[in-house]
Amino acid sequence: MSCRVLLSLTILLLILPSILLPARPGPSGQQTQPEIHGTLLPMHWMVIAYCALWHRLKTNGWAPLPSNGPAILIANHTCGIDHLVLQAGCRRVLGFIIAREYYDWSLIHWFCKRVGCIPVNRDGRDIQAIRAALRALADGRVLPIFPEGRITPSSGRELGEILPGAAFLAVRAGVPVIPSYIRGTPETNQIGESLITPSQAVVTFGDPIDLTDFEPSHAGEKAVQAEVSRRFLQALLDLQARSMRLATHPVASAQGPASTA
Repeated sequence: MSCRVLLSLTILLLILPSILLPARPGPSGQQTQPEIHGTLLPMHWMVIAYCALWHRLKTNGWAPLPSNGPAILIANHTCGIDHLVLQAGCRRVLGFIIAREYYDWSLIHWFCKRVGCIPVNRDGRDIQAIRAALRALADGRVLPIFPEGRITPSSGRELGEILPGAAFLAVRAGVPVIPSYIRGTPETNQIGESLITPSQAVVTFGDPIDLTDFEPSHAGEKAVQAEVSRRFLQALLDLQARSMRLATHPVASAQGPASTA
């Protein structure tokens, strides 16, 4: 099966929940993604089953996302299944930000456009993508962001440079930012290969990153972006160290979508 066909199937699996189960209004009338239930539940379990059986996914519990309203979930970018393993560890529907070269594939472009995928250039300075992401957050969605901007296929052993676009988005949106660290995934930057290669994936979720000392109006300042990027990197490094400790001294837990590492 070709890489493009595998990518198409993956995107369909991830995005159909957003079509089948529309957003519902929160207490203030803001549109928020519902908790996973009804038609969405079997699809979520399909993702969990795939990650648990094929990639032996372990987590330290469910991602500490707010029960409703917008949020950003940042993570290191290890391979093409990162979005899947994050979704398996979340009780909220994750939005889908996709590299522009994949978004423009004729095989899936119509579908990506129809369901509101957000195409992004890999340089971290895509203004149109940032505006689309801000609109999605304003609608109450949860967006996974890979602040490195590209895959670093080292199964999480190495972290790439944090690009300024993620920092700008987080400060301008003023929403909770939850860090997560991924390791043990297939060491490849090929989408199809990562989908069919068995692995022992681990996702470690951390506490929200405090950005309350930054005003949204200052999001464009380079000093602010540099400091927020530093906090993002530090949060990922802390989770990396924690994940490695858990790998050496595993702790049992009944919470989360899979056995805890």
